[in-house]
Amino acid sequence: MRDLKKGLTISAILAAMLFLQPLHAQFARKSFYKTEQQRRAHFALDDWISYTKARRFSNMSVGTHYLYIASRDGGILRYHLYENYWDYPFTTSNGLPSNDVREVIYDFQTSLLWASTAQGLAVFDPARNEWISRSETPHWNYETPTVRTGNANDRGVFFGKEALLSLPVFFANDGFTILNDWRLLDSNFEEFEVIGYLIDRFNRIWFLVDGFGLGKGDMNSQRVDFFGVGLPDIEPRALEYMGDDLWVGGVDRQRFDRPGIAEWPYNENSSGWNYYQARWVSHLPSDNVYSILAGEKHLWFGTEIGVSRYDVGQDEWKNFGVKDGLIHEEVNDLAIFKNYLYIATDYGISRLHIPTQKVERIRDARFLNLQFNQLVATDSVLWAGTYRGVFRLDDNNGAWQFFESKAAVSDFNVTALDVFDGEAWFAGGGGVYFLDLKTDKWESFSQLGFEIGPPYRDLMIGDQAVWIATTKGLLKYDRRRKHWRLFQERDGLLDDDCYRLLLDGDYIWIATRSGITQFFWNNPDRFD
Repeated sequence: MRDLKKGLTISAILAAMLFLQPLHAQFARKSFYKTEQQRRAHFALDDWISYTKARRFSNMSVGTHYLYIASRDGGILRYHLYENYWDYPFTTSNGLPSNDVREVIYDFQTSLLWASTAQGLAVFDPARNEWISRSETPHWNYETPTVRTGNANDRGVFFGKEALLSLPVFFANDGFTILNDWRLLDSNFEEFEVIGYLIDRFNRIWFLVDGFGLGKGDMNSQRVDFFGVGLPDIEPRALEYMGDDLWVGGVDRQRFDRPGIAEWPYNENSSGWNYYQARWVSHLPSDNVYSILAGEKHLWFGTEIGVSRYDVGQDEWKNFGVKDGLIHEEVNDLAIFKNYLYIATDYGISRLHIPTQKVERIRDARFLNLQFNQLVATDSVLWAGTYRGVFRLDDNNGAWQFFESKAAVSDFNVTALDVFDGEAWFAGGGGVYFLDLKTDKWESFSQLGFEIGPPYRDLMIGDQAVWIATTKGLLKYDRRRKHWRLFQERDGLLDDDCYRLLLDGDYIWIATRSGITQFFWNNPDRFD
């Protein structure tokens, strides 16, 4: 009898192990690092690159190869002096203790870059290729360099606002005006304070313009080009490529001075970003953007006041709202399918016929006041994630059909989905699940719904991994190893609160509450 009980006990344990094994595989793996050095043992310096708004500036310092600009909200900006381009900034994603940098100093004697931040002192050691924080280093062997001073025309020295009065008269290009009290006036008659300057070894003069950006001038011609860098004052919500240019949209929750839509030109001759603000652009009633979609000739923006179309070649804007036929003004997502732009809202779905620009509502009793969250278009099917599950529009019959789920996860409130290479993935209130469209086999990850709960804001399928934007970080499903991994701020993400994803080969862009991050997910020298 004892042997029988023992056998039953062993059988029960084995059965429990077999039952729990699939659930255990669903738990998302996380990493924990006690120090920045531990984190950098796993990630390369540029595996994570982040961009924020960078509007407030402190000072500048010049090194052997770079001009370094300390910002109070965007880390340390870097301009390559010889090749004349903007390299990626140093931020918390690269190991900087804080993006609020009070002062930056380059030490020519040691080749060390020093940063005084809101979270303490740090030094970048090029030999180790990493940032070292004083707060994490028990034995601090670095000696703080002395700040260089000199006359107003000395090279490589940063001078504050008082020294501006000793400079000759400079003239601004491209619609800007330098006022007598060293304030910059732009084409919209907004004024910004110039807070200092530095002259580099090539006789170029660099001006710091608080609330705006930078100026790059020539001491001989006394002409200056002014340009903005970094994101507008927004929480990013949307990312899209138009050609090689990256467009970023978001919302202005704090009512900052400079919100808007940003274009980051790939053109090597362009020194700065371009910005489009609703208050200065006709036919752009709102620059609070939730979705961006690139068409053949136009960029489409889903905003809080309808859909805005931007003609890149003609530099013209046009808006479509409720008066034009939209079922609701606040737009959640956009998709182009068979000459139509489909527009998802909380109260149903509309479509815009691209050739004629006519808008119509999809009149289906099932869609009355139905929240449409996300749209994905393939060559033959348009998929829609809604509050009541998934619908699909098949090109063969032209009718909307409810796509019944057979997964072991509720299809309630599907907020993110993607279809790629014979697979359809869905994420909603019950967790994550997918369907192999070739074999009609379903697979579910219900445990994610408890561990890393909804809302899941975006989902992208790649050849090697599936990515999900969540409120707790960036989820990755390794398709070959069949396990989940959660990336967070501790890894290099700018913010755990993620919204949109943009897969770009070996890199993935993540729009977060605090800015945008580019992650080199397919670094062959790293194993996640």
